[in-house]
Amino acid sequence: GGGGGGGGGNGSGGGGSGAPKDDGSSASSAARRTIPAGLIVERLRAHASDSVYISSFLDAAPLQAMLLDERLRRLLCMRSRVKEVSEASSMCEAVRSLAGAERMSSGGEGMVVFDVCSGKGLGATLLSFLLPRGRVVMLDSNGGMDLSHLRARPNLSFRHVDLFSADTPAVLREEAAGASYVVAVGMHLCGALSPRLIDLAVAGGTIDAMALCPCCLKGAHGKAVARSAAERSVEPYAVLVETLQAICEREIEAAAAGGGARSRVGVWTDREMLSPKNRYITVQKWAADKAAPDVALCQACA
Repeated sequence: GGGGGGGGGNGSGGGGSGAPKDDGSSASSAARRTIPAGLIVERLRAHASDSVYISSFLDAAPLQAMLLDERLRRLLCMRSRVKEVSEASSMCEAVRSLAGAERMSSGGEGMVVFDVCSGKGLGATLLSFLLPRGRVVMLDSNGGMDLSHLRARPNLSFRHVDLFSADTPAVLREEAAGASYVVAVGMHLCGALSPRLIDLAVAGGTIDAMALCPCCLKGAHGKAVARSAAERSVEPYAVLVETLQAICEREIEAAAAGGGARSRVGVWTDREMLSPKNRYITVQKWAADKAAPDVALCQACA
């Protein structure tokens, strides 16, 4: 768990992620080969009916740009590409819904999006296409990944960050300097990474909105989730989401007591994501003298 697509990264401390397997052409190999563009399209097209995200991606400009640039094409060479594309596309939909129509119509002008525990950043790369006038910043504790594709996307960057470091809030403030709207998104974060992201999003003053799609909890929290799920005869993932939602609500209550911005929590399911772990916990903040922002979800995410 932990990674917005492309694999290879983690957030340190709370459970990392292994890199997806390549089709016999690992980007970390000396040759750094990629598989043919036609083969990538063929294998995606075979799953076009599985999700609207896959069928839409096949007809979208980002795929064509990625196929033409070997640095970007490497992000689509893993065997898990279909699942990864659906997750990355889901991230884009989450950010779109939080940003709102006005910001999206400007190409994300003034926005900064943090892809937390990004891995190599397939999700971040698609976000860079979605928000051509915004900035996307990948955050990961793995500084040894092949990130040559960043040179192909001028609004995409990487920061080598341990999410649990005391320096992380300062890194977020630095990267978000001058931004009018800041979103943090975390895809399939494991262990303590999810509560840490919630803390950074709610208690800190940098992030305006958060979209968290969790993977699991470990340690005491994980055991409590498993016990509760068994006692109630429900899926552990449902209890996990409830637990993280409750953490958000407690953090928001504490922040409000300290004079912080008004916030609200949302929970929704993205049925087009090709993963059983497809629920988001969202947080949105707004100033006390402003009306609560609208959230427009696509049909798949309602």
